[in-house]
Amino acid sequence: MPAASQAAPARAAATSDTLLMQQIAGLPKMDNAGIDVPARSKDLLQHLNAVLRYYRGELTAVQKVGEPSDVLYSQQAAQQATTVAQYAFQASKNLAALLDRLRSGAPSANAAQQAGEADAPQTEAQRMVAARAGVEAHLTDLQTQDAALNKQIGTARAKDLPALRQQQEQVEGEVELQKAMAEALGRITSMADTQKETGLAGEIDRLLRTAPELQATAVKPVATPVLESLSAALDSGVSTQAVVVFQLLSTRRDIDTRIAETDALRQDAIDARTPMLKLLRATVQQGNAALQGAPDPKASTADVLADTRKHYDTLAATFRVLSTAMLPISQELVTLDDSRANLVSWRSAVDAEYSTVLRHLLLRVLLIALALGALLAVSQVWQRLTVKYVHDIRRRRQLLVVRRLVVGFLSGLVVIFGFVTQFNSLATFAGFITAGIAVGLQTILLSVAAYFFIVGRYGVRGGDRITVAGVTGDVVDVGLVRFYMMELTGTGTELHPTGRVAVFANSVLFQAGTPLYKQMPGTEYAWHELTVKLKPDTDYRPATGAILKTVTNVYEGYRAQIEQQHRQVEDWVETALDPPGIEPRLQLVEGGLQYAVLFPVQIKDAATTDEQIVHQLLTSMASDEALKDSIAAPPIVKAVIKG
Repeated sequence: MPAASQAAPARAAATSDTLLMQQIAGLPKMDNAGIDVPARSKDLLQHLNAVLRYYRGELTAVQKVGEPSDVLYSQQAAQQATTVAQYAFQASKNLAALLDRLRSGAPSANAAQQAGEADAPQTEAQRMVAARAGVEAHLTDLQTQDAALNKQIGTARAKDLPALRQQQEQVEGEVELQKAMAEALGRITSMADTQKETGLAGEIDRLLRTAPELQATAVKPVATPVLESLSAALDSGVSTQAVVVFQLLSTRRDIDTRIAETDALRQDAIDARTPMLKLLRATVQQGNAALQGAPDPKASTADVLADTRKHYDTLAATFRVLSTAMLPISQELVTLDDSRANLVSWRSAVDAEYSTVLRHLLLRVLLIALALGALLAVSQVWQRLTVKYVHDIRRRRQLLVVRRLVVGFLSGLVVIFGFVTQFNSLATFAGFITAGIAVGLQTILLSVAAYFFIVGRYGVRGGDRITVAGVTGDVVDVGLVRFYMMELTGTGTELHPTGRVAVFANSVLFQAGTPLYKQMPGTEYAWHELTVKLKPDTDYRPATGAILKTVTNVYEGYRAQIEQQHRQVEDWVETALDPPGIEPRLQLVEGGLQYAVLFPVQIKDAATTDEQIVHQLLTSMASDEALKDSIAAPPIVKAVIKG
């Protein structure tokens, strides 16, 4: 029963269409009214092709971002396109039948067959169609009987139930048999119908089969397109909003294209309706001419009345058939007008959305520009204040480097938060990028990390004397990735520039076996040692006393500077340290005794200090024979640590 109830509207519509085709085919001979039948047939097929393109285009989603109202516009446009296509095909079938009637000039053989004339010879296909119709009619009767038996069983007495159920079993078995017969005959007649389609009507049916969903009597609901929320786009970054702006521009262009297609289809529909209007006008003119014509005086009154009534009945029937045939194309025009109004409203909504997103995009870009401008202004103020108030070169360089890092970091944050909103994707992307950078730029990253150790509390600054990788020199500049120093060479107690600049990556700090040596911050002194070899068979006391006195006399000349530097170091490290001073040692070495005196010297005056000690010691040896006789070899002055 449900299948039969669902198929009933379809059969009713098919019956109505078949009846209209029979009525058109049975129209009396009509005036051509100046209609070019071949040209109209060609135009009709072109119109149907355009309708199919329009229908499939309307079913395609054109908008990705928008408001909930855009979904309604899209659904309505798709439903209207489906309705337009259905009306267009129905109107084309009616017009094809009229054109075929105008071409033949008399009721055609198809009309005779459709009218069911008994004297026309039937083909095998026609017999199959008749058999299928009989089977379907019998099937409907059986289903009606089955429904009636169901009602009787529900209210019957117990003694009548076996007979009723047996009868129901027979009816249901007959229903299944008739269904199988109807299905088989349906396949045969469908092949026959396909093979016998010729001419304009056949072309229309072939086009209709390319969109079988249009043959349904009711418009099927259109799938709801999925749209991204416009409010989410307004809260997004510049990149997302820019994409949305271009998407809305594309949507507006597609809607404009659909409006143009709708206008073109409307004009084609008006052109297709022209033949029907001409036939209607011709029919009306025939009626007017009959009214204005004079009666025949020779005819009897009864004959005149009969002929006049028959003529008007024919005109009325013709007008009724033509107006019924013209109804689908009029409905198509009305639906096209509604579709155009819907598209225009949709475009207005998209224009408003485009303006809103564009305004938010420009505002966000302006805010980013203002933020970057503010950071640039802060950077300039920071630089000027640092140059003006920080006089220590090392501290100034550190502050300027920190300025660049802070401004760069904040600028990066402004750009990232301004342009990017999908932080999950950004985090994944950043992870891959970071891994690639860590592998490809490992040395550079280590150098940047080492920079913060170099400029730290015990770090390196310009002017420091350091030793790294066996190279001793004075630091010239410390950069973010590498540092520069003037190479020094010479004896153990005297160094001088070579004229070359040694460049080391900051990452040298992390390399095993490559230590970096530098002076303690605040100190400018190094340790030298005076070594004198004594004869074993002499009294060493006068010699050691004379040597210590010589060193002490020279040291007293710069002792105050050494002690001041020591106090600065204690203040800097905030703890007490052993003060530097002269440290004599009498050593027993191979071949006799050796007397060594360790003493601090100022680095910038190291060579002069050593020269003064040697000069005074030689003078004492020249004037004191006992001292000269106790010394076994010339004295040696050397640096305890090179550089």
